[in-house]
Amino acid sequence: MEYNLSRHSVGYCGRFLDTVNEQLVDFDLTLPDYCPDIEKILKCTLVPKIYTRSISGGQLTVDGVAVVRILYCDSVRHHVRSFEQSSPFSATFSLKSTPQQYIVVCDTKCEYINCRALSPRKLVIHGAFSLYAKVLCKETSDFYSFDEDSDLQTKLKDITVSDLCALCEEQFSVTEDITVSNKPPVESLLSYDVSVEITDLKSISNKLMLSAELTLKAMYLSDLDSGNIEHISYVFPVSKIIDCDGIMEDTVNVPKLEVMSYDLHIRNDHLNDGSLLSLDVKLSFCDIAYMNKTLNIIEDAYSTSYKTEKKHTVANAFCNHTCETFTHIAKSTIKLDGMSISKVLNIYSQNLRVSETVSDSQLDLSCKANVCMLIEDAKSDVSYIERSVDVDFKPNVDHTFTKAEFNSAKVHSVSFRLVDDSTVEIRLELKISVVLFDALSLNPVTYIKALEDKKCEKDDCSLILYFADKGESVWDISKMYSTKNELLMSENSLENSVLDKSQMLLVPTE
Repeated sequence: MEYNLSRHSVGYCGRFLDTVNEQLVDFDLTLPDYCPDIEKILKCTLVPKIYTRSISGGQLTVDGVAVVRILYCDSVRHHVRSFEQSSPFSATFSLKSTPQQYIVVCDTKCEYINCRALSPRKLVIHGAFSLYAKVLCKETSDFYSFDEDSDLQTKLKDITVSDLCALCEEQFSVTEDITVSNKPPVESLLSYDVSVEITDLKSISNKLMLSAELTLKAMYLSDLDSGNIEHISYVFPVSKIIDCDGIMEDTVNVPKLEVMSYDLHIRNDHLNDGSLLSLDVKLSFCDIAYMNKTLNIIEDAYSTSYKTEKKHTVANAFCNHTCETFTHIAKSTIKLDGMSISKVLNIYSQNLRVSETVSDSQLDLSCKANVCMLIEDAKSDVSYIERSVDVDFKPNVDHTFTKAEFNSAKVHSVSFRLVDDSTVEIRLELKISVVLFDALSLNPVTYIKALEDKKCEKDDCSLILYFADKGESVWDISKMYSTKNELLMSENSLENSVLDKSQMLLVPTE
């Protein structure tokens, strides 16, 4: 006789696809007529931008452009100039099937970029970037409970797990007209970058109220004749209502907001005269939401009437999810041997990489950031410097956990101080988001069958004397004599499931 069982499913976030694809960037670049000749290349930068990512026909397709920006000194006035050119790319990743509920997460990393001048106006570009693609989907683990039966004894354990209740993503665009006030108007853009940061996220029934800040940082020429360089730092709010089925007010959210692509250009009309910029940004938001769920799993079971055949199944579950953001200030000193600095024209950080480890509920974060500087010496010669800065720190967490997963990271700000004409002290403000949780390894009963041709042998007497040792399990004694566990505890006035001393027990056989 097979006992009836009820199945309870618990959702978790599985990796349907987790791969990387290298994309080559090779083309010839010729400066347009309005750009002066190149005297010296300061920096060649490769910035991949993603336009679309979609799943159809058993494959993931990611489309975008690789933007190559050349920062150089011109051969006429020896001023800093810039030019950029885009090369489209399209990457496909095969899927074994199409998941029902999923989100797509993509990331890029420039591996290398080389530019070689064939002439003062023509360059050969050769580079590559890695395109990381993940498809996260909802998967389930099954747990079982048994319907009540008079002769079936069950050893129960209550556990609270994180049940994946929602996966959602949305891409949306933001446009902003930026007035250049209290600064000279823009004659030519040299470089610019856009970042985004979530400032607030509220859950209501099946919706998320997202608030964020977009930050634009740009370097530009205000006068083509003098080569005067200016900077813009502009921050503006973004709000969005995201539809997300399954979201409730008390869900634990793991959000991620990323800049997919961006473009900044000068509004060229007679009214603005370089004082108005137009910014177009495409953002991608995704959220993984969990709800606490209590399960009553069966660790062991037996029948008081028959021998049984049962099966245990290893099941993994996760609990106590929290998404935490840590802020850390790091300082580093950069020594430029053989060079002198009279002025720092620009300083920024890019390609922040983070790895995490956990030991005894202590989170260790290892970060590597590239610090980039555009400097000018006493002779007004401009040079580009890039240095790697390693940062390791242990953030304080006020609760226990066994696992951690990196979520997102950014260099919130970069500042500097000239120590002397060849030494720069750098101050980096890092913001790193990490998901902390516990992992449970369980081995519950998932199947039990009574062998009706093998009855349990019992003595004729109603009580058996059993001399128990300290530390013995009352459950194991009950199972050994095929008696009801609650009767054994009641007969001997036991309160604990494990004996705290050696003693004689009266074992009922009914």
